[in-house]
Amino acid sequence: MLKRVKIEGYKSLRSVEVNLEPLTVLFGPNAAGKSNFLDALQLLSRMANYKTLKQAFDPPYRGAPLESFTFGPAGVQGLLEQESATFSIEVDVELSPAVVQSVNAQIQEMKKKTLNGSSSTPSKVSASIRERNLRYRIQVEILPKSGILRVTDEYLAALNSRGEPTGKRSAFLEYRDKRLHLRMEGQSHPTYYDQHLNHSLLSLPLYPPHYPHLIAMQKELVSWLFFYFEPREHMRMSSQVEEMLHIGFMGEKLAPYLHTLEVFDKARFRVIEKALHAIIPSITAIKTSLNNVAEVELTFVEDGIPIPSRLMSGGTLRILGLLCAGSIKDTPALLGFEEPENGIHPRRIQLIARLLETRAATGDTQLIVTTHSPILPDLIPETSLFVCTKKDGQTRITPFQRFSFGAIWNSEDKKRALNDEEALTTSERIMRGDFDA
Repeated sequence: MLKRVKIEGYKSLRSVEVNLEPLTVLFGPNAAGKSNFLDALQLLSRMANYKTLKQAFDPPYRGAPLESFTFGPAGVQGLLEQESATFSIEVDVELSPAVVQSVNAQIQEMKKKTLNGSSSTPSKVSASIRERNLRYRIQVEILPKSGILRVTDEYLAALNSRGEPTGKRSAFLEYRDKRLHLRMEGQSHPTYYDQHLNHSLLSLPLYPPHYPHLIAMQKELVSWLFFYFEPREHMRMSSQVEEMLHIGFMGEKLAPYLHTLEVFDKARFRVIEKALHAIIPSITAIKTSLNNVAEVELTFVEDGIPIPSRLMSGGTLRILGLLCAGSIKDTPALLGFEEPENGIHPRRIQLIARLLETRAATGDTQLIVTTHSPILPDLIPETSLFVCTKKDGQTRITPFQRFSFGAIWNSEDKKRALNDEEALTTSERIMRGDFDA
């Protein structure tokens, strides 16, 4: 689970630090920075996965590399006049049980091979994962005139119960004496790397028994998935038949994903079908088929009539996308959704809220959601709500329960007197403009 995020110098997130919940819902006015927050987390995941920083910024990441760095009133042109610019992303993570189990199993298998003499790897290998709470930080620099991207700082350390780096052991990875120090666990002397690499050390193919916590953090970040559903075109189109593990970042692989389930995992397919029927009772079945050019076509049975996906409402496709994202077999540690309620009838948004709450309550996957809906926040526990505002071009993210309009609002009597009304619901306050900075 992602417990804390600190971002500096990234887009409108000039300096943001926030502690998150298993279900985190960001709400606020347009252009407040909600999407930028998801973008930062998606980029962090990609930097842990791709071989170079340049690849991490490739589509479907939103925006060019230079546009990812905070700029002032002169805009991107002002950045071009600078010698360099940097941003940093720091996260505190509690490793998910699935990741810990996966890495420990991998290490045990390698140990067995070593003991059986089937590997030339030295027999001395580290113990399995002992630390569940870790802090990872990466700082990226760009040279605007050339577009060169490079890592200027990278850090990974275990945290104690107070959320501070533990003093019991050295950092697994840190920048010291103008070099990056990568420490093999159980060894006193680290391996040294130059500072200005074009990739993160976390993305290297390291040997798990020697670097279990680096491997675990890498797996945790790479498992994160982000969805920006686009039902107008991408979620409707036919797609070449192929085995799919999820529906694609914009839902463009919805049809082949459901076809994969229908062929190889009918039980999960039926669960999605029944859940969609529960939310939209008129839809009684989902069907996939192959056309004469080996494309998968998606059809819904509504009131007994087969209807192709290209004729279905955008709201229906978004609901189906949410159900499919929650059914992924290799459980992601984190799912991010951009405005999942768009195009959905207000009476069904309550079902979306319950779906999000239920998914987060399993403890397997954390959900981070952005919304413009004046209804959804009323249906979500206040502990899960975060207000996103922007002032002087800088994004601020504040837990709803700590959001304040000033000392005068500490008195409920004064609040009622000034407003001449009873306490408002969250949606009424959104509509009134209370959260518009």
